[in-house]
Amino acid sequence: MAVIRPFRPFRYTEDAGPLSELLAPPYDVISPAEREALAARQEAGAIHVILPRGEEKYSTAAELLADWKTRGLIAREESGAMFLSCQGFSAGGADYQRWGLLTTLRLEKFEDNIVLPHERTLTGPKEDRLRLIRACRTNLSPIFGFVDAALGLEHLADSASAIADFVDDKGVRQRIWKIVDAEVLGELEKKIAPEQVFIADGHHRYETALGYRDERRAESPSDTPQDFDFVLCHLCSTRDPGLAVLPTHRIPRTSPDLETFLNRCSELCSITEMADGQALWQALATAPEGERRPRLGALLPDGRALLLEPGAGAKEELAKIEPELAVLDVTFLHNILMSEIPNDQFIYTHDETETIEAVTSGEAGLAILLPPPSVDDVLSISRAALTMPQKSTYFYPKVPSGIAYNPIDAEE
Repeated sequence: MAVIRPFRPFRYTEDAGPLSELLAPPYDVISPAEREALAARQEAGAIHVILPRGEEKYSTAAELLADWKTRGLIAREESGAMFLSCQGFSAGGADYQRWGLLTTLRLEKFEDNIVLPHERTLTGPKEDRLRLIRACRTNLSPIFGFVDAALGLEHLADSASAIADFVDDKGVRQRIWKIVDAEVLGELEKKIAPEQVFIADGHHRYETALGYRDERRAESPSDTPQDFDFVLCHLCSTRDPGLAVLPTHRIPRTSPDLETFLNRCSELCSITEMADGQALWQALATAPEGERRPRLGALLPDGRALLLEPGAGAKEELAKIEPELAVLDVTFLHNILMSEIPNDQFIYTHDETETIEAVTSGEAGLAILLPPPSVDDVLSISRAALTMPQKSTYFYPKVPSGIAYNPIDAEE
């Protein structure tokens, strides 16, 4: 069963500055320019510890945390709590609210079928995060997961203590409450217990925390659950209307030969020519009726906008792939249509207008539009113990770092 529990994090005090200036996006979506802009805001900003700089950057992050504690810029909660959040945002011309619960989740091996991934991780980022967690002995950023059950989190705001309400740099309204009522916390634990937790964001952080847990268990065997047996986690429900997954469009860094590409499309695809890029996007953004099938859009420099679906030439190749993966748009693109181009040779963007403009302006010689992925796709892939191709999902908005720092060292 999935186990969550209240925790006693370190949180920013008023002396640190406005919370809106202290938080940061997850480390892996921050550009170098954004990193520098965030670092210039506040000396105690989360950016300084999630993306530390210097020759000894990991020890620098640990020293900063210790200094913030000494100076009273962060202080530890006196009793166990969980934190309710509501992120208000706009997407596709509509307004949404996504409710989440910041808590600690017991770490489980994936094979135990309690916590499930949908992405493959890379050695480099895991080694980086492991060195950081060894130095800081703290969960600096939460993973983001969801459960396939209704949680009713929005009903808790009236009885919880409001601690923040501001609009961030992305235009997302961030509201945060603290929950300390023992009865409410117990009910939340019961609701999560029978569920599987699906990792939306933070696969590297989760696997790093799992590896660190195993290191600490080897150093200090104990039958009693320790703080390092848990990881900081932001949970929401698949039933939440605000659980949005944005599309991730592709622009090849070096445009392939167009004649060769079009010949390949003719061999492998059923092609429908659309009026323009916007019409193509509208067709992709509207889920088709009937059986789930892959669909892509190709934008050409001569103004053509092509809706591409697997034709007879592709179906034999797709039949060799696990059915949960074969229906994915990204599988059709990377495994069949443009398999010769490595993932790192694409530019990725979540804005269809930017993608269309890149081709119409002549900046790009070709662009691929993809439909928004569905949460159901993530669930089916995770339950089948499979992984999606890289850059398949982009959950929006991101869960910020810095709301709470979760110590996992028994000495704290």
